Amino acid sequence: MITAPTTRGALAGEWVKLRSVRATPLAAATALAAALFIGLIDYASAADSWDGWTTDQRERFDPVRYGFSGGFYVAVLAVGTLGTLAASSEYTTGQIRSTLVAVPRRGQVLAAKVLVVGGVTALLGQLLAFLTFLLGRRALTAKHLAVSIGDPGVTRAVVGCGLFLAAFALLGLALGFVLRHTAAAVTVLFGTFFLSPMLLAPFGDGVARFGLQSVFEGLGTTVPGSDRLGPVACFAALAAYLAVAFALALLGLTRRDA
Repeated sequence: MITAPTTRGALAGEWVKLRSVRATPLAAATALAAALFIGLIDYASAADSWDGWTTDQRERFDPVRYGFSGGFYVAVLAVGTLGTLAASSEYTTGQIRSTLVAVPRRGQVLAAKVLVVGGVTALLGQLLAFLTFLLGRRALTAKHLAVSIGDPGVTRAVVGCGLFLAAFALLGLALGFVLRHTAAAVTVLFGTFFLSPMLLAPFGDGVARFGLQSVFEGLGTTVPGSDRLGPVACFAALAAYLAVAFALALLGLTRRDA
């Protein structure tokens, strides 16, 4: 008699597959190098040029968000690609058929991938976010621009940037299931990130703020501004993106042949 695999068994299988994807260590290394190296350069550049900044530039300077505006973008895209590959690579190689034979409950397959990919990228995201912040804080100390992790909004902004990295990986995972082709899924993922604010702009500035890139910027800011959503709205918008993406992924996984 063949019994359905346990949740633990499904998770173990997905963990093994994620580790076996050759892009996994490459994506992690790229994310780490880009976030820390470019982020540190950005912070150091701000400290060096501070004396020449105008009053308006100084008032708009966000000592947290500034370090998440360069290298962290590369990190987000690298981890998003990893999330996409976690699903699309199985369709490319045909391994998805073996996966669905081993785990006939397709919802269980999706849930296991979400937990493994989400867990790994959440840990990676928080590591990168806090290291970027701590290195940036050190670079800004000479100009007395550094803020503490206990200052208002700082912890929320750092944690928010780390969570966005994991959420973006999960969006990539969902698109991998929906489109079943790596290049197509990555193109749509990157396009959604960079182009969604522009695509929403014709509907008004209020709607454009719900673009994915704008949501990322809103999560990492500690300086309020009328051009972006507040933290609560950003988290709600990100949850909505994930809900829609995974509804489509589950529908495609359960209704379409492998």
